[in-house]
Amino acid sequence: MFNSLSGQKVVVIGTSSGLDLAIAQQLVAVGAKVVLTHSDPAKLPQAIESLAGEIESQTVDIGDEDSVHTCFEQIGKFDHLVVTSMGDRNLPRSLLAEMTTATAQGAMSKFWSTFFAVRAALNGIAPNGSITLISSVSIFKSSKLGGISAIAAANAAVAVFGRSLALEIAPIRVNVIAAGLLADTSIWSNQTESERSDLTKWAQSALPVQHLGQPAELAQAVLGLMTNPYLTGVILPVDGGVTLI
Repeated sequence: MFNSLSGQKVVVIGTSSGLDLAIAQQLVAVGAKVVLTHSDPAKLPQAIESLAGEIESQTVDIGDEDSVHTCFEQIGKFDHLVVTSMGDRNLPRSLLAEMTTATAQGAMSKFWSTFFAVRAALNGIAPNGSITLISSVSIFKSSKLGGISAIAAANAAVAVFGRSLALEIAPIRVNVIAAGLLADTSIWSNQTESERSDLTKWAQSALPVQHLGQPAELAQAVLGLMTNPYLTGVILPVDGGVTLI
């Protein structure tokens, strides 16, 4: 089924995290043409060198609407869009009573970067194309430790935005992945080695699948939504079963 992507152009808007690279790797493996983005042009060549396939690169600040608009003008026509935006685990956590307005607004930047990307993409995406957005399982299951209310709100905004657009911009298909915790150190820069180790042990003991998600596992779900012509308006949990516990 993924072979239907052969020769098609897929734009991945994100931060060149492990997830972005895993998506790109699976896309080029089935013959797709991939456009990767990053805010730092110096980091793009290294990412591209790790991939064997037809790869383009664009420098973009995903939080700046003018930068995003210019990026899509340069990309031109394409078939599919994936917006990974940013890693939630890098966003500041704060209990509501202690949360600053700046922290709350920073969390909502995930929604705004997604909004900028999707709006700018409409001029270039194929009518039979697809858009896949990355939200979080936090929209279904909150943390007992608290501190993620603004982050969960931003992810909920992304999810509802996607479902609404599935009707508004049809026949372009729009789907959302509610991602669980990933073993992706590129989006864990705010966590210590001890915290990462504790999280890994928790996943092994608590999750039904007994491991943290791998970027390649989430990427496989992205390609599934991208290639199934009968799926739109879906919010798909890819979470290792965390919503069951």
